[in-house]
Amino acid sequence: MPVIIKLTFPAGRYHATPWGRHVNEGVVEWPPSPWRLLRALIAVWRRTCPDFSENQIRRILEPLTQLPQFRLPPYRIAHTRHYMPWGKKGPADRTLVFDTFVSVARRDPLFVGWPNVELAPDDRSMLATLLANLSSLGRAEGWVHAELATEQPAWNCTPATEGDPNPTPVLCPDPATAFEDKYYPSLDPKKLAKRKVKPSEFLFDCPRWHLCLDTETIHAQKWSTVPGTKWVNYERPQANLSPISPKRHPNSGGKRTIARYLLDGPVLPLVTETLPIAEQARRALLASCKYLARRNDPGPSDTDIWRLAPALSGKDDEGRPRTGHQHAYFLPADEDGDGRIDHLTIFAPMGFNDLECHAINRLRYLAFDEGEQQLQLLLIGLGKEWDFRAPLLDESTVWVSATPFVVTRYPKRRGVKRDRPEDYSSPKIFACHVLTQELKRRELPEILSVDEVLIGAHKLRSIQFKRFRSRKRNDDGGRRPAGGFRITFAQPVRGPLCLGHSCHFGLGLFLPDRVNPSGR
Repeated sequence: MPVIIKLTFPAGRYHATPWGRHVNEGVVEWPPSPWRLLRALIAVWRRTCPDFSENQIRRILEPLTQLPQFRLPPYRIAHTRHYMPWGKKGPADRTLVFDTFVSVARRDPLFVGWPNVELAPDDRSMLATLLANLSSLGRAEGWVHAELATEQPAWNCTPATEGDPNPTPVLCPDPATAFEDKYYPSLDPKKLAKRKVKPSEFLFDCPRWHLCLDTETIHAQKWSTVPGTKWVNYERPQANLSPISPKRHPNSGGKRTIARYLLDGPVLPLVTETLPIAEQARRALLASCKYLARRNDPGPSDTDIWRLAPALSGKDDEGRPRTGHQHAYFLPADEDGDGRIDHLTIFAPMGFNDLECHAINRLRYLAFDEGEQQLQLLLIGLGKEWDFRAPLLDESTVWVSATPFVVTRYPKRRGVKRDRPEDYSSPKIFACHVLTQELKRRELPEILSVDEVLIGAHKLRSIQFKRFRSRKRNDDGGRRPAGGFRITFAQPVRGPLCLGHSCHFGLGLFLPDRVNPSGR
């Protein structure tokens, strides 16, 4: 099977300046240069997949130094202008900076393909892992979702013929020299021993390949060409002259149901802190709703917030808990597998009203660790489920626990619906029994298997997670049977999939199993 990479840009923009051009020239790199893509994969390897060996990475990337073909989506080249602080003539001095980018529809993919390259199954699996961990391409704001594609598109951007009147130069790796080290700088052991080496002369922890040369070294040496590269002319389709209309989902009307935040801070909370973070997010949003309501009308009391923010409060007009699981789920998640919470997703099937949307837009900080630390929140977006690309919103037949599933009841030893003794012979067996019943009540596809597993990439046990709610009187979640499970369905299921006790506060969250997608 040929190697074809599918790239989509969630923000609808690709930001990158071609090599040798200044950002204020207003020139954008399109298509993305293969040299940039391979260097991005190397950076992802060193940052997220250190277990992969140098030989394995070279075996994957070396065939990709051949010239690729592209399938470019409809696009426009646009720019914004910013007056940035310069300080050259005083504190108020500003300088004009251009931000040039390629604008595409958020759901239109770009394909990069090597039709004549085939990788062994293990190498293909490693490449898929690297692509899954790739979050940006070009500048930091160039968010990207990358994956291996199975379909082969019709290529519309290929190496240009000799008579092409308007070719587009693209920086590509040179197969003959990309993995050489002739121009890779080396440090003098005598200077190193005497500490006479400047910090800027140290390179990143990468193999001695021309492909790994850092930009500072390339600029400092003033080479006329970048070692290990070559310029290749491509024939590129023309840009659109009319605005690109974003593709709308057939059910795009109605209220917004998803809010997504990115978490940042000196130390991100461990995934075992999921429940406290979810509680704090709900508390902060309800406090913001109270502030906004009283700002417009001093009359509302604390109890009126149930009526004014039904999705976030999870209560009806009388203050009773809502049933049917239509109110908000607060779902902190570790989406990069490092064991720390990096995203917060709020999902409300009933939709957010205007007051709740305003509160969601205002949320910027969360108190953490009993108020001693503060997390910064960046609102990625507010919309519908199909507006986002995230693991917990994906479609899969195999789902695995990201947080422990906690049972919703205790064993029934009497009555018509009593449990069989073998169903509660141990806490794990009883948790599996209750989970199976819960899945059947949700009217999901046929369940092929429910297997016990350890939780998350770090193989945690349920007892390591905080399971008591601090603001709920007499909460017994920490005493209930709990566990981690892998669920295999007969047909794909679309997330989010969150089940069990305190599922509206992040417990019982399942994510697609990317390691064992077949469930075997």
